[in-house]
Amino acid sequence: MSEHWRMQFNNYVQRNGLVPYVAWPQPAQTGPQNAPTWTASVYINGVEYGRGSAISLGGAREVAAEMALRALWSTRGYS
Repeated sequence: MSEHWRMQFNNYVQRNGLVPYVAWPQPAQTGPQNAPTWTASVYINGVEYGRGSAISLGGAREVAAEMALRALWSTRGYS
């Protein structure tokens, strides 16, 4: 993933003092064992900010981090 959304998300929450409020619950795996789909979500202060699904756990976390970061940006007036 060329955008490195998880890294950007982690940097953002560190800069803004949100680390104690961030939670990545246990991801869900669905589908056959040889071709699973992973779903990951990220919560801040108990509110889901991002959820993503992909064929790899890392990919699902990237999508969730992108959604969360974009949501944080929109609440702070960034686009």
